[in-house]
Amino acid sequence: MDKLFKLEIITPEQSIFKGEVVSVIVPAYEGYLGVLAGHAPFVCSLTAGEIITRGEGSNRCWSVGGGLMEVVSGQVTILSESAERSEQIDVNRAEQARQRALKRIYHPEPDINLPRAMNSLLRAENRIRFSTKHQESIK
Repeated sequence: MDKLFKLEIITPEQSIFKGEVVSVIVPAYEGYLGVLAGHAPFVCSLTAGEIITRGEGSNRCWSVGGGLMEVVSGQVTILSESAERSEQIDVNRAEQARQRALKRIYHPEPDINLPRAMNSLLRAENRIRFSTKHQESIK
């Protein structure tokens, strides 16, 4: 039997997951990393990507727009700007956000915050990719 640890995923709006899992994989800035029970304490920044949890008999996935993860004393807490399941993503809205970001990047106006536009593009492309990947796996 695999060892379990407590995981909570929190967005500004709500706690979207609270339970025990065997593992969690997150999109850290240096690449994806995994956590198992008994992991050494640490804190890391997250980028747009996919959080994958493995529980006893079930796997869950969320698209996230960045945030922080803290591992301490058998507990993992993820604070994310956004976290969505594939069925919650409006692909048309994500595509519109992608187009807006591309316009701001390639045709910038003097007051455009370029790093913010690039981050918007990254989040929109992640949402589109995640939704497409998980909608195909449901069929």
